[in-house]
Amino acid sequence: MAIDHIAVMRDLAQLRELAAQKLEKERLPTGLAAHKLVRGEIRTLGLEGNAVDLELKGYTVLPPGVAAPREFCDKLRDTIVEIDRQDRPEALGAGHPRGRLLWHLLPRDQVFEQALMSPAPLALTAYMLGYRAKLSQCTAAVKNESSSAPFEFHADQSRKIPAPWPSDAQYCTITWVLTDYTRENGAVCVFPGTHKSCTDVPEQFVMAHDHPDVEVIEAPAGSVIIWHGGLWHGAVPRTASGERVTLMMPMVRFHLLQQEVFWASTTKEMIERNSSRFAALMGLAGSWPWGIDGPDTAYKRPSWLSTRWENRFA
Repeated sequence: MAIDHIAVMRDLAQLRELAAQKLEKERLPTGLAAHKLVRGEIRTLGLEGNAVDLELKGYTVLPPGVAAPREFCDKLRDTIVEIDRQDRPEALGAGHPRGRLLWHLLPRDQVFEQALMSPAPLALTAYMLGYRAKLSQCTAAVKNESSSAPFEFHADQSRKIPAPWPSDAQYCTITWVLTDYTRENGAVCVFPGTHKSCTDVPEQFVMAHDHPDVEVIEAPAGSVIIWHGGLWHGAVPRTASGERVTLMMPMVRFHLLQQEVFWASTTKEMIERNSSRFAALMGLAGSWPWGIDGPDTAYKRPSWLSTRWENRFA
């Protein structure tokens, strides 16, 4: 059965028009203004140390209460657990090192929009990827004792961006820790500083979980872990009972393709109830992809929006 591509592109053009109107009213910063604003946000939110961590180690941890109140994190966890209960036959099977994966959660409940728009993770995203960064995935993992194997070391930019990678991040991952992260329950582990190597994990380090340079990130529920897309990371074996619940929100720079087709499930109401950053995160602040109408009629570029990159924060 053929897809009605004209209707699809018409719907996309209407979404872009709504996004353009939002962006015209709430302009995203560009150029030097973007540079100053991201530095101001980092300072105002008390994230200077986290920015240093990202530069030196390639990851940082926001303690409980910084990204959101504990009650919000509990609601986020409970929502994921309920969706997992509903979708379990279709989720990734038990025993996989990552646990059961739940895909494309953003349109399932407004709580995921609220997590996405949390100011502290967004400020650090802008620090790494710029204000026109796009959400690439909204995925949860529910991991129990059946997922006892270690998860291999990898970099999130692997198989997405040809190596050697640029020194500036092209991809970053925001992970909401919704149950305690401990070594026993299979916490994430990293090779600190490997984001500076600008290349994928060498074969001899793929399963090097006992290497003396590896750090296991143990963090209480309500924390948020953010890492550079070039950081080598995996997960240690799980030995504890119970379930570990996390929400992953990887981000990409404006010029890269999102892994999920968010515009296909974005609604007028979602654009209207959020700031203009949300429209950009959905990939609606640009002209591609387009159909038979081409980029000019499919998207009305706001007059203030530059057609070129002026710096890493644009």
